[in-house]
Amino acid sequence: MGTRRRSGRSTGTAVGRRQDGATAVQLLPHLLAVEALGRPRVGDRLEVVPAIYAGTIHLGAVHHGVPAPEYWTVDEFGCVDARGTLTTVALDPAGDCSCSIEVLAARGRLAPVNWAATTPPEADGPAHVDGSLYLDPVLAAGTEHGEAVALCRRSFRLAAVRRYRRTASVPVRPVPLGRFPAPSEVSDDAVYVADLVAEGAELPTTHEGARDGADA
Repeated sequence: MGTRRRSGRSTGTAVGRRQDGATAVQLLPHLLAVEALGRPRVGDRLEVVPAIYAGTIHLGAVHHGVPAPEYWTVDEFGCVDARGTLTTVALDPAGDCSCSIEVLAARGRLAPVNWAATTPPEADGPAHVDGSLYLDPVLAAGTEHGEAVALCRRSFRLAAVRRYRRTASVPVRPVPLGRFPAPSEVSDDAVYVADLVAEGAELPTTHEGARDGADA
């Protein structure tokens, strides 16, 4: 689900310098293909919960019994490397359901973790996770999972949308888009990324050449 490779540099069409403080999140093609993420335009306000699709859990979150310092970094492709404290949140704390979702707290950020690609730790506590930051409609306001992690939800402005050509290593040839692509424009051979900035931050000027749609 998405790309998790972090080495190398992107090449191709220039899309301008990313805004300081912007958080890149992947827009997964199978969700875009059914318009599950909507069609927001650059500049729109979004209330979303960026989540981590975990690819690797690293050892060494605790060293000689002392938790390692918290850490959080996200690259231009939405690949995240985060170290912090994992906490389990019950989906129905007052009911009979034992379903739960794990949330990682790292450097003042709260992010639900999707363990579909790996095995989660056996207990809460220090954790170091490497994966992809993405948007998931399951975590939208009003849904069972979304309300369980409501404290993770933040207000953002959509600062940019990019389409890259998917490769075996680093995505290449970034193309700026004016909004999330329509289902008919989505390709499984592409990587789609959106830059989010905290509400109240000044947005950059729309990149020259940005367009509403995306060709496959």
